[in-house]
Amino acid sequence: MAIGAFLAGADDSLFISTHDHIASNFGQLPLGSWLLTAYNMGYSIGLPVYGRACDVYGYKRTLLVAYALFSVGCTLTGVAGNIWVAITGRAVSGIGAAGMVDLISVILTDMAPPKEVAILRSYLMMIGTIGATLGAPLGGILADWIGWRWSSFAQSPIGVLCFAVAAWRLPSVPKKGESDERSPDLDIPGLCLLMVTIGSIMILCHTLGEPELESRLMQISLLVVILISALLFGLNEKYFTKDPLMPLWLLRTNGIGFVFIGQIFILFSEFSLIVNMTGFFVRAWNRSSSMAGLFLMIVPLAAVLGAGIYGRLIGRSGKYKKLATGSLAVGMLNLFLMSLRWPEDPSFWELAYPFLAVFTISGLLTTQFMGLSASTPNGMNSTTTTAYYLSQQFGMMLGFTLTPAVNRKILTYKLKDKLGTSTHALLVSIG
Repeated sequence: MAIGAFLAGADDSLFISTHDHIASNFGQLPLGSWLLTAYNMGYSIGLPVYGRACDVYGYKRTLLVAYALFSVGCTLTGVAGNIWVAITGRAVSGIGAAGMVDLISVILTDMAPPKEVAILRSYLMMIGTIGATLGAPLGGILADWIGWRWSSFAQSPIGVLCFAVAAWRLPSVPKKGESDERSPDLDIPGLCLLMVTIGSIMILCHTLGEPELESRLMQISLLVVILISALLFGLNEKYFTKDPLMPLWLLRTNGIGFVFIGQIFILFSEFSLIVNMTGFFVRAWNRSSSMAGLFLMIVPLAAVLGAGIYGRLIGRSGKYKKLATGSLAVGMLNLFLMSLRWPEDPSFWELAYPFLAVFTISGLLTTQFMGLSASTPNGMNSTTTTAYYLSQQFGMMLGFTLTPAVNRKILTYKLKDKLGTSTHALLVSIG
């Protein structure tokens, strides 16, 4: 299962360094970023499905399906004859990867003692972080060494190995619906509405992040679709289904809804910081790209240390509320000092701000997962865990797409105001 978590983390970033190269091979360079978007879209859509599927079919069968989908997606990407087949393969891989991460957390929560959940969860977070960190450089190395097709193919047998080991070693437990008079059904209308909502949000964020794709009419249309589908999803979950994907009453239980909202803001803050740091070093401080990339290595280091140390602290004491409060305060302070001092002329030791911010954010995520595990009603672990990861994915997506777009627009408007140059010419000059 740890190998699966590593694969899911690595595959998420593996194509960051190769997506433009892959798209250019197909003669479709403008569509290269969709190789990344499709994966995240599949991941986001897959997460809520696994929560209900786990309740209906048990986590062993559902995890085996996730491993199979991941392997099929990697194979499909490797054999792709055009860019759209590759994009489809990436979407299928994302759906599989969602289960490979989400279901492991569900299994840990159900099978491990409460005090050990934080430690095991921190290990899982460290493994995923290491995979995500190594994915981008490993993707470039493998693309030069064996080609991007074989780098995608190579993940399939590892996924098959994970499938075989899980089928052999993972215990078969009764489905959660077997003790009831009837098994819960999949909420197909709710699932379709949620897919439309998530897919529209992903496409809207993508168009905001790509100036050449901007279209006022398209963005307004997507916003209308998002509002209508989200409203219909909420009405369906509350009034028209007996087995909702996300019971609305759960959001009001023990502050669980606030935990989900917190995940969106926390991951948005973290990945807004990460995605803009390289450009800030290169353009504002006149550092080389290699130097900026080297400095970015502190981010995974801080995340791994934060998850490990906080997991140990919670495992020993069993307490997490004071740690969560302290982490939030220290993280906000470092982000504030960073925004205040970095645009000026900071001293060398002030480079520690992002390290401390990511360290405390990682610890905060660990404490919040422990709090979520302790607050979740019996029988709702899979549903709350999938919603937890979906909230994180949504915040991550917003951080990656919205903040660069906002930064470009602010810079463009300010330069236009100062220099009197057209927006289009400015975009060409700074793009």
